[in-house]
Amino acid sequence: MQIDSVKKYLTSSVKTPYFLFISDGQYKVVIDELSMLGLDIVQMSSFCGSDDKLPDIDGLLTYIEAADVNARSKKFVVTGLGEYLALRGPDEASRTLSRLKDLNVGGAKVVLLLRGLASQIAALQADPRFDSRRFNVVNNAECDLSITLAAPSVGLPALSGFKALLAELEDGRCGSVVVNTAVNLEKAIFTVHQISNAYDGIKFSTRGFALARSCGSDARWAELLAELNQSNSSLDEVFEKHGLGNNLESDFYARIAGSDYCNWLYFICLKSKADILQNGYLQFVLDKTNRFEDFVSNILNAIIEIPHTDKRFSSYYRERKALVEKFPESDIADFVVNNRQVVSESIYKLTDGTRVEREEIIAWLSQNGLIPGLEGIYPALAAYLKKYVFKCPQMADLLTEYFEAYKRQKMSNELENDFLEKVDQLALARQFNRLPTRNEIIDSVDKSDTFLYWLDALGVEYLGLIEALVQKRGLSVRVHIARAELPTITSINRDFFNAWQGRKEKNDELDDTKHSDAGGYNFTNNELPIHLAKELDIIAAMIDKAATELALRHCTRFLIVSDHGASRLAVLRRKEEKYDTDTIGEHSGRCCEIFKPYDLPFAAEGNGYLVLADYGRFKGGRAANVEVHGGASLEEVVVPIIELSLKDGSVTVKLVDEVVTVDYRTGTEINLFFNSPVQDVSVVLNGKPYSASQIDANHYSIKLPDTKRAGEYPADVYAGDNLVGKVMIKAQGKSGKVNDAFDDLF
Repeated sequence: MQIDSVKKYLTSSVKTPYFLFISDGQYKVVIDELSMLGLDIVQMSSFCGSDDKLPDIDGLLTYIEAADVNARSKKFVVTGLGEYLALRGPDEASRTLSRLKDLNVGGAKVVLLLRGLASQIAALQADPRFDSRRFNVVNNAECDLSITLAAPSVGLPALSGFKALLAELEDGRCGSVVVNTAVNLEKAIFTVHQISNAYDGIKFSTRGFALARSCGSDARWAELLAELNQSNSSLDEVFEKHGLGNNLESDFYARIAGSDYCNWLYFICLKSKADILQNGYLQFVLDKTNRFEDFVSNILNAIIEIPHTDKRFSSYYRERKALVEKFPESDIADFVVNNRQVVSESIYKLTDGTRVEREEIIAWLSQNGLIPGLEGIYPALAAYLKKYVFKCPQMADLLTEYFEAYKRQKMSNELENDFLEKVDQLALARQFNRLPTRNEIIDSVDKSDTFLYWLDALGVEYLGLIEALVQKRGLSVRVHIARAELPTITSINRDFFNAWQGRKEKNDELDDTKHSDAGGYNFTNNELPIHLAKELDIIAAMIDKAATELALRHCTRFLIVSDHGASRLAVLRRKEEKYDTDTIGEHSGRCCEIFKPYDLPFAAEGNGYLVLADYGRFKGGRAANVEVHGGASLEEVVVPIIELSLKDGSVTVKLVDEVVTVDYRTGTEINLFFNSPVQDVSVVLNGKPYSASQIDANHYSIKLPDTKRAGEYPADVYAGDNLVGKVMIKAQGKSGKVNDAFDDLF
């Protein structure tokens, strides 16, 4: 249809240009058809004086007017004129089209190919002479061209100069065109975008890019844009190039630590793919972080704003712990300070991942008391504080109660009056003399293929933790409870090590932590028991070493021995004996060379020393760092000898009867079945041990005289000191009801 109208014009007597308003979709087709009609192409861009200058519109008009005399061809089509006028704005377009409408071309035939000027048609039609002989509109002259002006400094691929832009449009370019030009296009009919920075360039060139500009600096956006220009504007290609295609949540700290481009790009990648991440806490932090500089801080601190009662907290806590696992202590220290904002909440946000946090946990608990769920926050501390049931026949109940109370006071940093009275009673009774000496125990131990490990100052207070650690590592354990020689100082208690003929090693870390400047703790500087964190670390490292030595078959038995224990409570007591001595107190005044006569009921004699069994101090001794030894309190004199070996993991235990009957007078009795022969079977129920009687090679019977009410009772089953398994005792009354607690009373 449009070509037929042009053919009519070419054979008509019309002496003015023909206006052909064209749409994007028909542009190239029309150009080809006009060429087939023998029309030459005259490009508007050819009238540009230089690369970034506007074309000479008067020059075009002069060319058209003289076409029938000077032009090589008397028939031609002008391209680029419509786009040029659309870029100049409606006012200039209207003026120029009016001039062209009435321009006399003589014997020439001039077709003006006009794209982007649909808005001008109505005004032209106001002239009744401007009829169908002089113009045609193709497909409503629809045009969706848009121009993006990109500054050269942005680095976006773009046409250079206005002349190149016109030439591109004359070739039929549709859609969006990017150009670097100084020409003012503020009045353009086309949509014009201004890109003055790399961020805008990325938004323009990368489909779906929705991150905020604040996520990066101009320099970083420019670096990314440069890579996008070489990667088909594909973020995924850029991410793949930097190893960010898969496993985005692994090696988190290694990827995010630093301020280099690769660290920033990892942040951008996470922000871009937040919806596919598995770590919910990471998604939470990314959603609230719009500056790369805030990302690490937010990862550390965003958990603070989530109450521990929030339904998201549990999963966020675990997920955050995984993310910050490799963060340096200095970063965590900053979090610890920020976390103190709400005291009642702060404990729940801490983990056991760093020393600074472990010390903070202990400090908080010491000042505010224990909380439920400590095992999920600091498992080692929970294991340490858990009641350890001693099984030594001489004084098991006394030691169990004593050290449960001792650990409670060490943790709370406060002394209990009834406990101090017990200490004074024990200082007079000295029941520890009922225990065998350390050397007596070592003499009875099988020394063949045995590694002797001496951990200086290891007391029995750590047995609960040690039991938990060896169970976790699948080791077999046997614990002997012994007493040290008085005074409880290393020089008097090292003969066992000197006499040992096989492999041996001495570790002073625990002793140094308790009362050496090298340990890094001082009671004067900080009275809270934060040194306990390091003590627990030392114990864990010792069990790790034992497990490794045994696993490598470097030995069949790993024997842990101590020279003496130590007392935290003697330091807290701040008591000094008033008796004037003829000698100087040693080891923070816990002992001194013997002098006579003396009237000290709390002092015992040993190896030429007077040794205090209460929490007093002789004058002259240097004040302790955080704990003392040298005296004769139970925590100083009672020491463990621990045999570790590889465990036979095939041993299992089951209740013979799932439900048993209780009697309010006699209690109840349970029978256990073991799939392999075991020895020294006992059950610990409600913190109390009950010995078993062997029935045959696989069965044992245990009387529970204290279990007199119906209910469910969890119990731990031991073979020696090894926890073989856990059972749930379901006790019912004689009526057959599990919950008839008082059936037998009526």
